[in-house]
Amino acid sequence: MLWSTGPNPHMGHLAWATAFVITADSVSMLSEACSTGKPVYVIGAERCTWKLADFHKSLQERGAVRPFTGEEDISESWSYPSLNDTAEAACRVVEALAERGWTLQP
Repeated sequence: MLWSTGPNPHMGHLAWATAFVITADSVSMLSEACSTGKPVYVIGAERCTWKLADFHKSLQERGAVRPFTGEEDISESWSYPSLNDTAEAACRVVEALAERGWTLQP
C-alpha cells in the first residue's frame, strides 16, 4: 500500500531539525545528518564492530558527532563544516581519470 504520492519529507526534516540523536548502526542516517553541519549525537557507538567503529571514530575526529549518554544538553549548539563525502569522492574520481588522460563529458 502506498502511503503518499507527494514529495518525500525527509530533506525537510533535516532542514528543520536543530540537532539529531541517531543510533550507531545507521550509517545512512548519520551521514545525512552530518551533511547538515548541525549537532549529531550517536547512541550505542561503543557496541559497534571494527568497521562501524572506524566510521564513528572518523566522524568524531571531524567534529561531526558526539556520543549520546542521556546527560547532554542537546539544546547546546555546536557545529562543524558540513560533510559532503559524495562530492569529495566524485572529485577524486575525476582527478584519477585526469591522471590517466581521460575526461568526463558533461
